[in-house]
Amino acid sequence: MINGPMPQGHVRYNAIVKSVAGLLLMVLLTACASTQIPVPGKVTTRIEFNQEGYEAALELMKQKKYSDAIVSLQTIIRDSERRAGPFINLGIAYKELGKLNVSKKAFLTATQIDPKSAIAFNELGLVYRKLGEFASAKQAYMESISNKSRYSLPYRNLGILCDIYLQDLPCAIRNYKKYLNLTGKEDKKVGLWIVDLKRRIDKKSRGK
Repeated sequence: MINGPMPQGHVRYNAIVKSVAGLLLMVLLTACASTQIPVPGKVTTRIEFNQEGYEAALELMKQKKYSDAIVSLQTIIRDSERRAGPFINLGIAYKELGKLNVSKKAFLTATQIDPKSAIAFNELGLVYRKLGEFASAKQAYMESISNKSRYSLPYRNLGILCDIYLQDLPCAIRNYKKYLNLTGKEDKKVGLWIVDLKRRIDKKSRGK
């Protein structure tokens, strides 16, 4: 949480930043395959993944029934093969309910199960930002980009972080531009952000 006056431009971006989570909820996360490591001298029983239950939980997420989705996802996590997808959606559900520390724990678990999950690291970055842990947020976004360089959302989120919270304007411009290049379509709002940032940099330069 940020103490004191909100950074310049925060109100203008607030609705846009919040929309990112909603956009992600529209992308149904498929359960990734995982390998169960056998313990020497012990017969390993494979626990099948409850795909039907997972799809029902995703439907609850789409309907924004987050409390019900949490119950379903927790059951799947307890009774099924461990995969990153249920933990990612659990983190999103908790985040939407404002339970950020529990959400962070779910995303961290997802990144441990699948260290290459760009979605998990991007979502983790969003939670870190909301908690005011800006350095950790930046690291999470960069990890997301490293895992999937053509995934556009972490570039936009990193741009917002650099712009509003870190006051690193060149970083913001660089990531906004990368986001626009990857989306391949016009985004007038982000375009205006870039114009505004360039104006601010120019004004600061002339003021010296």
